[in-house]
Amino acid sequence: MNILIAVNGRRAEVVALVNRGHRMLAADDVRAALEAYESALAIDPFELQAHLGLAQAYRRVGDEAASERHRRDAITLAPMRLVPFRGTNPPIRMLALLASADANVDLESLLPTDVFAITLAYVDALSADATLPRHDAIFNAIGDADAAAPALALAERIIARSDAPVLNHPTAVLKTRRDLNAARLRGRSSLRVPRIVRCERERLRGSQASAFLAAAGIFYPLLVRAPGFHNGRYFRYVADASALQAAIDDFPGDEIYALEFVDTRDERGYYLKYRALFIGNEILPVHAALSTDWKVHYDAADLASSPLGSALDREYRHHPRERIGERAFSALETLRRELGLEYGGADFGVDAGGNLVLFEANATMLPGKASERARRAIVAHLQGLLVPRAQ
Repeated sequence: MNILIAVNGRRAEVVALVNRGHRMLAADDVRAALEAYESALAIDPFELQAHLGLAQAYRRVGDEAASERHRRDAITLAPMRLVPFRGTNPPIRMLALLASADANVDLESLLPTDVFAITLAYVDALSADATLPRHDAIFNAIGDADAAAPALALAERIIARSDAPVLNHPTAVLKTRRDLNAARLRGRSSLRVPRIVRCERERLRGSQASAFLAAAGIFYPLLVRAPGFHNGRYFRYVADASALQAAIDDFPGDEIYALEFVDTRDERGYYLKYRALFIGNEILPVHAALSTDWKVHYDAADLASSPLGSALDREYRHHPRERIGERAFSALETLRRELGLEYGGADFGVDAGGNLVLFEANATMLPGKASERARRAIVAHLQGLLVPRAQ
């Protein structure tokens, strides 16, 4: 009781420190922001905004462990919270379902707060009988089927309690697990899907590994990766059987993906990776990245900012069908339909025959340079869903 009285008596001081943290973070003075937020928590360890601010600030300085700790503290304090609405017209009330694990769609870049009044609900932190806020639509923002299958099951139960339109139903998201995608998409015209097997780590140990992989149609060189990780983390090229064990020694978890390696180099020896978003019935080009390395990431590709890389990126974003060819673009349209997501995307290459080579397809794709177009497409798609309900 004495602690509560002390905290309440210093409430104005806590608010002032949090506001200072917000100002410093906006000014990119991360050190000062950290100091202000930490000072606020020293007075009130349960101050939600301080935990949220620290989650952002620690991420900016690269301390992912501290960022994740404060993010989870915030979720525990407020499993359901409102995002401030900035508009003047009546909003679309959006209930956004999220997982406590880092497996969610980046809503900040997709849902403009002058159009949507957003309630964030962390499904695995809610009580089973939690009252849902009033909403016009639901966005299941749990996008990673590998990392958040239990949360997707909880989201499905919540959605069953509502009659509002849903973006990215959990059953559709669950089907985008890498191995499930490979199984259902193989054989589609002009779409080349590398073979993938998900297995226990023990299957890839010793002399049995090569025979196991060969039975799945996967031969050296191949790729291995840990489920639930992105941005190249725990993702390795394996040239031969002797390199397999070393490649997976530091992988977390008990399961591993082994993938067929499809060499998509062009005649110059360059790798080119494309990203496209799927929003409703639209295909939005995001970027193209050029690299001399097989592991192509837009922000780190060594030739992305070269004159050639920049020209390819620009050509793809403005003329995607012409850049990748009619055959690959037709496969991209097939992929959009087969995924069954209202928001999703794909990373892919194009082989020498003009076929689309699928690297991954799911709901977690960041919109990057296509953010503004993605926001407009999301708004238009939702308005199209809601108009019939209003009539």
